[in-house]
Amino acid sequence: MATLIKDITSLKLYVSVNKNLDWQSVSPYIKQAERKYIIPLIGSAMYAANIVDGYTPADKPLEVYELIREASANLAWFLYLPLANVQVSDSGIATSQGEHHKAAEWWQIRDLRRSFLDAGFSALDEALKIMEANEADFTDWKASTGYTIFAELFVKRTDTFQRWFNISNSRRTFLAMRPYMLESHHQYFTSVLNPATIEDIKALSVLPIDLLQPELQVVDHLQAAMVNYSVAKALHSGSFGLTATGIYEKMDDFPGYKTKSVDETQLNNAKNDRLIAAEEHYKKAIKLISENTAVFTSYVSKESATFIKPKNTKSTLAL
Repeated sequence: MATLIKDITSLKLYVSVNKNLDWQSVSPYIKQAERKYIIPLIGSAMYAANIVDGYTPADKPLEVYELIREASANLAWFLYLPLANVQVSDSGIATSQGEHHKAAEWWQIRDLRRSFLDAGFSALDEALKIMEANEADFTDWKASTGYTIFAELFVKRTDTFQRWFNISNSRRTFLAMRPYMLESHHQYFTSVLNPATIEDIKALSVLPIDLLQPELQVVDHLQAAMVNYSVAKALHSGSFGLTATGIYEKMDDFPGYKTKSVDETQLNNAKNDRLIAAEEHYKKAIKLISENTAVFTSYVSKESATFIKPKNTKSTLAL
């Protein structure tokens, strides 16, 4: 299987590697990292184009190519490190140790893994940021499911989500939020807005926000509502954590990746706040639509919107 990183020389461009490292030891983790972290984000077609021998992109595609190679190298090292410290043979598993060196402590390996994981994800997010800003240069990605799965939602881009809640401009976090956005879409929006109006709003959602135009004010409020409803659902699911700087997806293969999460009371308060914010934006959107039927000609009032009234308790979020 061809990969973005093809040999030790390429690997050394992005991570510090011992000159005696055997390529056969690390190459399986290159394949794993690209299959697990990179292909789902950029799509199989774009990945296939980037791993062809002699691939020579220019301008923005070149920037992205270098960034996803950097991501591959760092994420492969993240996956490889737990085994780099041991030797596996017919006799079993043993820790590598010698007269002039000793095995790294568990906490040293943990901190190194966190460093490589952060570096890899940072490179991926930077690549995706360039791709979002230059979609015409990345047609294979634009046709991939990683891009098109947001077509049915009001929020289609990372920067739109970031406008209403901090995800550190991470396309990875944005992708992970998609199930909660879809759930919010059907729970709150399709129950009140008729299909034709939803389609009208989705068409408007790709336009730059101009708050002097009522139809774009509606888009702005509905996007804010979707983001806040989704964040509340994500925090409630237990699959996401919250720090002082924003929300992050928990990782099964690296427990304790983020170590400064807020406490349970703060988490519940955050869920409560997001639901209240979502409700206020949704109310404003419905009011604007009702007052501007000359603009929203397809709008038919299905029923009065019913909004959740969250209650703040000492230990749980009650609805």
